[in-house]
Amino acid sequence: MVKINEYVEALVFSFGDGISLEEIVKRTKSDPIIIKKAVNDLNKSYEARKSAFFILTEGNLYRMRLRGELIHLVQDSLRTDMSRGVLMTLSLIVLNGKILQSELVKKRGSVSYQHVKELQSRGLVSSTIEEGKKVIRITPLFYDYFDVDKKEFKEIKETVQEEIKKEDNKTVEYKGN
Repeated sequence: MVKINEYVEALVFSFGDGISLEEIVKRTKSDPIIIKKAVNDLNKSYEARKSAFFILTEGNLYRMRLRGELIHLVQDSLRTDMSRGVLMTLSLIVLNGKILQSELVKKRGSVSYQHVKELQSRGLVSSTIEEGKKVIRITPLFYDYFDVDKKEFKEIKETVQEEIKKEDNKTVEYKGN
């Protein structure tokens, strides 16, 4: 079992964009249950020795991540593996809590369909049909992915929404040419 843990760790570390369970199974010739147990064992080991890393499960992908309290050390060198457009679409979903897909398309354009697909494949958003309309919302994995506490995030979101309302309520005075 120790060898499989080493193999899984090596694969997850090497695939920075994430590696699927199927790919790990194929490369290690192991059962998916054994792979999942190895990921769990590795995370327990990381936690026990207060490692800087952990393995994040995003839907069907496994990614090596830095613990949140250490991100400040490397923040200036970190880049998200999501495009600016995808992040903008995600921001709109996050700020609204949930949003009709039609509203998202009005605000972000037809490219938002592709953005939502990408976000769904990462497990960060989900969609449901409510009253005949498609609704997009963030998933609990969103909080793990961005390493934010749900309660703290709610407070930040409320503050941002208040600031946006203040900006929207400001009137612009015309001063001529």
